[in-house]
Amino acid sequence: MNNQLRWNSYVLLKGKELSHFWKSHFEIPEKKVLYILGKGFDVRMNLGIEGLLSAYPDVDITCLLIEFDEGENSPSIAYQKYVDENIDQLKELLFKIQDKKIKLWEGAGRKRRRIGDREAVKIINDYSEIENYSDIIVDVSALPRGIYFSLIGKLLALYDHNSTQNGNKQNLFILTSENAKLDSNIREEGIDEDINYTHGFTGGLEASIQNPIIWFPILGENKLHHISKAYNKINPDEICPLLPFPAKDPRRSDNLIGQYRQLLFDELRIEPQNIMYAPEQNPFEVYRNLSLAIKNYYKSLATIGGCKVVISTFSSKLLSIGALMVAYELNQLTTNPVDVGVLNVDSQGYQIENAKILKKYKEETEVFVTWLTGMPYN
Repeated sequence: MNNQLRWNSYVLLKGKELSHFWKSHFEIPEKKVLYILGKGFDVRMNLGIEGLLSAYPDVDITCLLIEFDEGENSPSIAYQKYVDENIDQLKELLFKIQDKKIKLWEGAGRKRRRIGDREAVKIINDYSEIENYSDIIVDVSALPRGIYFSLIGKLLALYDHNSTQNGNKQNLFILTSENAKLDSNIREEGIDEDINYTHGFTGGLEASIQNPIIWFPILGENKLHHISKAYNKINPDEICPLLPFPAKDPRRSDNLIGQYRQLLFDELRIEPQNIMYAPEQNPFEVYRNLSLAIKNYYKSLATIGGCKVVISTFSSKLLSIGALMVAYELNQLTTNPVDVGVLNVDSQGYQIENAKILKKYKEETEVFVTWLTGMPYN
């Protein structure tokens, strides 16, 4: 198996470094930007676009605003005023805004099923819709995982196909507004009863499986029921949890082990040596560590036909980008591709625990840009 990593060298930008980059990057004439953004109540929704326009106000931006319906019973409906405030601010920042509505659910009652990930791949149907943009920025700050996993997977596939055909050098950036404290203040309400592998990242795991299944859950706070739900669906033969370390809170990984001790060691009987770590704020290190671990498992089990792999993200969106990169790359290998599925457990809606401190947390939020395709990799 080829051990070469696609993103062995990488570009990750944040803070003042990001501001300086935007300014120099968009000074080049004739750049056109497609900025893909989710419509939501999260106070971080417009931080990325604000930072970009502050660094270079004259950039030519078209915003594709994704609106998704969580259903009339979603607890998120209570925060419509925050959505309205975000949209009013966005309209003050930009003139060219295209609305794109997608459904998260189909059916009713016991026949109700989540289709947001399948709808996400239709947001961009083919390369002709994006070929005139020099830069595509997907801001995942207010997007659910199922939507941005499938959407980014589709964009990467379009890029790879057209770079092979015509030498495409389009820049694809993933922007994330990161604040672990703010994340912990937005509690998920209700989890899906019927969970499935993310569209575009099934990894052949929906069929009958003979090979051993290795599960890599990326852990974050307050996800006990989500983890148990995913475990029961996957029924893995071995589990390798990944914890965020180093982290801003030096004890974060220890606290997570304490929070899940009974589940991890008493119920799931995880071997301590199987625990993995990756820096809290570096998706490329998540990608690197998971890639190497998965390839090692596949190599060691080659005599019995290899293994199947499942990745689940119960942590921040920044770390989940690393999981996305691993799953996309390994499934696309032309020689000995590894079957890697993504199984995330989505919620029915969200509840803000303390709205009074949202503004404070917004001011403490850091904006990260993960650069996936284009200039650095040509």
